[in-house]
Amino acid sequence: MPKPVLNTTNLFIAFQYLLTRKKQSILATLGVMLGVTTFIVMVNFMTGVNDFLDDAVFNGSPDIIVSAKPDGKKKKQNFGTAIHALSKVEEIDHFLENDQNVRSFAHQIISPAILISTTAQLPGSINGVFPLEERKMVDLDRRLLSGKGFKSLSQGHTILLGVSLAKRLEVVVGDEVNMLLSNGKNMKLEVSGIFSFGITTIDNVRTYVSAKTLQKLMHQENKITNIHVKLKNRDDVALKTVLSENFKAITTQDWKDSNKTIVIGNKVRDILTWSVSFALLLVAGFGIYNILNITVIQKRKDIAVLKTIGYAARDIVFIFLIQSIIIGLLGAVFGTSLGYLISYIISTTPLDTSDFIIVETYPINFKLSYYILGFLFGVITTVLAGYFPSKKASRVDPVTIIRGI
Repeated sequence: MPKPVLNTTNLFIAFQYLLTRKKQSILATLGVMLGVTTFIVMVNFMTGVNDFLDDAVFNGSPDIIVSAKPDGKKKKQNFGTAIHALSKVEEIDHFLENDQNVRSFAHQIISPAILISTTAQLPGSINGVFPLEERKMVDLDRRLLSGKGFKSLSQGHTILLGVSLAKRLEVVVGDEVNMLLSNGKNMKLEVSGIFSFGITTIDNVRTYVSAKTLQKLMHQENKITNIHVKLKNRDDVALKTVLSENFKAITTQDWKDSNKTIVIGNKVRDILTWSVSFALLLVAGFGIYNILNITVIQKRKDIAVLKTIGYAARDIVFIFLIQSIIIGLLGAVFGTSLGYLISYIISTTPLDTSDFIIVETYPINFKLSYYILGFLFGVITTVLAGYFPSKKASRVDPVTIIRGI
């Protein structure tokens, strides 16, 4: 019966090899630790940025927008009186209600307008919404900075403003702004709430008023211009094609079309993050390989003696492999701990973005799976780096070495 590989003698020899070369063992452990730390910090930060942008842009916007298709006929322009209203709205609603991937949908009437305060006047568009429907689309209460959310629109003469737009108009909750529509109608609206999605390009233009109020002012009772749809699985936008095939008088746009820059940016950041992070761990693995390879060369005489007294090749493999496992475990434990500490410090560091992105601190994603992945990858890389020198050690010919002594 061959001698068992795992025994106290083999473990003792492995530990002695580590302790006799403390400097190299510490350097190898630091290499793994720094590789795992960098991996965790980079992944936490980059995925945190992606999640922040997704939450600000996609969760505050529809996944699919259904609007009326222009008929293409050249007509005499009646300034400010016409809107492209959707037809067959009830049929579209029924279609959406029966689609398994539709989480919710809401009607809107959107019109160009000018908002006038006591100090400024700004052109833009007004989103007329039905509060009960829109609450299912957007969790505005979580984004409110002051005032009330969609419930306040039931009063009729109220408006909700993005924080950047409110700053440009120099208004706060309780102030009044005058809404001038393209058909010449105007109405004074009380600012009932100010919200922030965290992205200035959204907060600078987003407004909400009651759809019924807007329909009445535009003499377009019961007319809507858009249907906004939220999907259960946002990546599955097959509904867009199905809608276009079933309703010829509409145009559809999905979130990928509306946010191509952000989608591409997310992909580039993901590729960069994972490739650089894994490269760092591989570099740490090569460092451990070099250290253990040098150890094998320096311990050739010891290996020859071990083999002459009956140690099998697998015992030699075990002795050198256990060294890499110990280095990998220690480096991974210290690396994940240091990675969490650095990530936490970053998450509490104030971030000044000059109002481009409204966020108080750096966005960090503390996801447990990244720590587990970093730990496992650090250990596995180290074990693989130690396996090849250990195999090399097991092939040492004791007769050749002893003759050379």
